[in-house]
Amino acid sequence: MDVEDITSTEELPEETRRARARHLSQQAIQLAMQGRWQDAIEMNSQIAELTPNDAEAYNRLGKAYSETGQVSEAREAYESALRADAANLIAQRNLERLSRITDAEVAELMRKRTFTLDPRFFMEETGKTAVVALQHPASPTTLAALGAGDQVKLETQDSQVVATTMDGTYIGRVDDQLSARLIRLINGGNEYQAGVVGVDGNAVRIIMRETYQNPQNVGRISFPPRTAPETLPRPYLREGLMRRAGDEEDEDELDVDLEADSDDEEEDPSDFGFHEGTLDET
Repeated sequence: MDVEDITSTEELPEETRRARARHLSQQAIQLAMQGRWQDAIEMNSQIAELTPNDAEAYNRLGKAYSETGQVSEAREAYESALRADAANLIAQRNLERLSRITDAEVAELMRKRTFTLDPRFFMEETGKTAVVALQHPASPTTLAALGAGDQVKLETQDSQVVATTMDGTYIGRVDDQLSARLIRLINGGNEYQAGVVGVDGNAVRIIMRETYQNPQNVGRISFPPRTAPETLPRPYLREGLMRRAGDEEDEDELDVDLEADSDDEEEDPSDFGFHEGTLDET
């Protein structure tokens, strides 16, 4: 997708400006979904020029600046969002998050964060994926450098599955019950990958995906269906199929219907627009 160029906006009628801004907003959302952050900066800057009171455009701009390590610019974008909408929770949360770390700290953490997963990795698959809130999370400074889409490593330490950045920095750990199940399957030859779904203050969620099932584990489901949804607010990814280990499962094979629910709603890419009802776009 090519980024559209806006030549002159000052003489455009108000309705034309708004219509063009709405059209460009959809492109900006797609750029964010593709991880094209520099293009997203240019696109959202153009939208802000068309509609200076568009708080969502400034929020997207702040997200794009954050992803490229331009913390000062990100702060300015979120401050502009608050000038457009003083009650904007997303801008408030992100300014508070960015206030915890210095530009130098972010630059160092951004240097380490060089692995981003393809957005298709985050498509949920019953029994093969699970979105979980990590327990005993790392410090806010470490979490502030994480972004949705970042790849993380899963390591087994004693009887626990621990999530780390790709350079080994501790992020958090998986709950005991699911850790025990995954360790049995890993020891049996299964392989898994993980990525960050979202960060909200001191809470971080990841998606874990089974990438290889050893033949000896056929019939054993990595992530049995759960009965209760996560209570954390969701980021831009649909979580209608989020699963975790059931309370009564053991290492025996489980008889679980792997058919996807036909009533599952479509993924909503407008969540990248950072509307007030969604998690801040960290």
